[in-house]
Amino acid sequence: MSATDGAGTVERPAARGRVLMIEQGGRGGVADYTAELAPALAAQGWEVELATAADHRYAPAGGVTVHRVFHYVRGSSPSGRLIRRAGIGRAVNGLRFLVAVPRLMRLARHVDLVHSQGWEAPPLGFIAIGALRLSGATVVQTSHNTFERGRFLRRSRRLLRRVLERLTVRTIVHTQADLERLPAGTPGRFVVIPHGEYGSLARTGGAVDREAARAALGIGPEATVTLLFGQLRKEKGLDDLLAAAVRVPALIVLVGGKDLGALADAQQLLDGPELSGRVIVREGFLPMSEVAELFAAADTVALPYRMASQSGVLLLAYGFHRPVIVYPVGGLAESVIDGETGWICARPDVDALAGALAESIDAGPAERMRRGEQGARLSDERFAWSAVARRTGELYDELLAGG
Repeated sequence: MSATDGAGTVERPAARGRVLMIEQGGRGGVADYTAELAPALAAQGWEVELATAADHRYAPAGGVTVHRVFHYVRGSSPSGRLIRRAGIGRAVNGLRFLVAVPRLMRLARHVDLVHSQGWEAPPLGFIAIGALRLSGATVVQTSHNTFERGRFLRRSRRLLRRVLERLTVRTIVHTQADLERLPAGTPGRFVVIPHGEYGSLARTGGAVDREAARAALGIGPEATVTLLFGQLRKEKGLDDLLAAAVRVPALIVLVGGKDLGALADAQQLLDGPELSGRVIVREGFLPMSEVAELFAAADTVALPYRMASQSGVLLLAYGFHRPVIVYPVGGLAESVIDGETGWICARPDVDALAGALAESIDAGPAERMRRGEQGARLSDERFAWSAVARRTGELYDELLAGG
């Protein structure tokens, strides 16, 4: 069918069905993913109803209707800060999530299928998907991580994850490495669909001058800088990066993102004399304009993750035309061509990381720039959102055809 937009007639694909997509946070990495996937699906004929947080940061998109379903207590208001200081923020937000479940069930009655973009707390996801299944919904989920963080409750969380996988008709994962973590005997329930590129997300940060970004951060024009960006969790390897930087004295380390334990864990290294004046930290949830400044100032992006599925930060680095330095962990190496789009460490340890960082310095600015351009090209070719949406839509078609 077609529609007129004032500049002529715009051809639109025939309607294929209606999908309720659930992304509960409204901000962060999974929201960035959903913000790209939903309009890409709409462009291919799917009508997308997006259930997300009341204070979400989604931009308007044709074919996507946003429902403000989840109401959270954040630390940005006086009452929110008071509740968090009292140590009951998680409990309050959990109760508010449960209050939203009946509305999810109502929304699900008016669509052909439901697509969940993972759950921050598996017990709440179990309740939500269980309720959706009881209402008769066909549920697909994307598992953005196939590993469990932390030592405590790991077994129970893994069990809940397995139950969630049984409640859904298909689980989407992003890499072949993810399949190796999944239970034996259930291959038909899992589908590999790659994570999409983040060049378009990078461009929302605007054009940033490299020298100006470095001057604002107090970094000299000739220094070699590596960036560790994203949620600063312990398994992201900040302590490994700092320990490696001690052995590479010519390196400046730039760290940006919301701290979730990694900074405290690495405090001794941060305070040590060996890194004095060589580590710059920008902590907190950063708007894309500030993120763009960090990437503009960096020569490489380090991802020394101890565990991983795919990484949105890796694809964001390619979006900013920056080469990456990664541990050979999970699915990270599937998205890196060693010697072309970055460096894959020989092993996931400090010695190998220090060696790769030293190689990136010795390679010089022209070679680092070449690898960054190659990364951007690889991302556009292999991880285009149109291809991700096409494969996701084909899965929807298969499930709807099967009743």
